[in-house]
Amino acid sequence: MLWEAVILGVIIGWLRKGKLKYLSRITLPGWPLILAAVLVQGTIWFDFTTSNSFLAALYPFLYILSFVLLVLFFFIQGGQPGFVIIGLGILLNTMVIAANEGMMPVDSTRLPSHVVEELASGEKSPFYTVIDDDTRLELLGDRIPVPYSRSQLLSIGDIVLAAGAVILIQHNMIIKKPERKWRR
Repeated sequence: MLWEAVILGVIIGWLRKGKLKYLSRITLPGWPLILAAVLVQGTIWFDFTTSNSFLAALYPFLYILSFVLLVLFFFIQGGQPGFVIIGLGILLNTMVIAANEGMMPVDSTRLPSHVVEELASGEKSPFYTVIDDDTRLELLGDRIPVPYSRSQLLSIGDIVLAAGAVILIQHNMIIKKPERKWRR
């Protein structure tokens, strides 16, 4: 969904007579937080795919930590349009993941049976679990079907995040003209 949001943001920016080159003006204070979050999630994924997982017991903690780092990054960006909305989307996802022991709950009724079986067995991903009676904050889990993909679902947080990305991109593609000062 993020790629679609980026493309939509660029299209809206172009329709508003914006230019891609203006995106280079975006400043990213605290960018090491994103790098750290990506490294944490990459480490989890690498460890998950090896035959002898050493970090499995730490996955929930590490996954939540990676999301907390992302939330911090987006909220320290100040008043740049879109960043706070992206941060809110990530915060919603962080809440549901933290409430469900480090796993994003997924609505199994909207997925192909083979995907549900892989998720339920723990073979598919260290990040997702099937919604069941013990699921907390179920409404915030991955429940919204993507029309062009039978095996992909979105959460409310994903949609808020995508909306923030659209706002961020199209807003920053527009040149900001300095205010005119009137002389007497």
